[in-house]
Amino acid sequence: MAVQAASLEILDKAAVPPAQARAIVQAIEIEIAGAKDTLATKQDILILRHEIAELRTELKSEMTGLRHEVEGKLSQSDFHAAMTSSVRHMYGAIMGQFALLLGVAYFFVSHVQR
Repeated sequence: MAVQAASLEILDKAAVPPAQARAIVQAIEIEIAGAKDTLATKQDILILRHEIAELRTELKSEMTGLRHEVEGKLSQSDFHAAMTSSVRHMYGAIMGQFALLLGVAYFFVSHVQR
């Protein structure tokens, strides 16, 4: 690893002995070299952004495909048939309750007059 001359000059101006200055600069360069594995560069971030954009596009296309698949399975006629059946059951229940109420009213009217 090459020792930076500018770093050595700065340490010389600060009255650091040359052997210590070299040791300090080499230690700093070793730390910087080790940090390259843990720090993200601008290039790393650009690569990540590109990968995220690709994943986003892929996810959107998959979601669109799933939407079309679900819409195909739940067609308009199936939905209408299910709703018609539910409405029939609801009206049947309402008519049953109405008949029961009329029967109770008839019972009270016929027994109250006597």
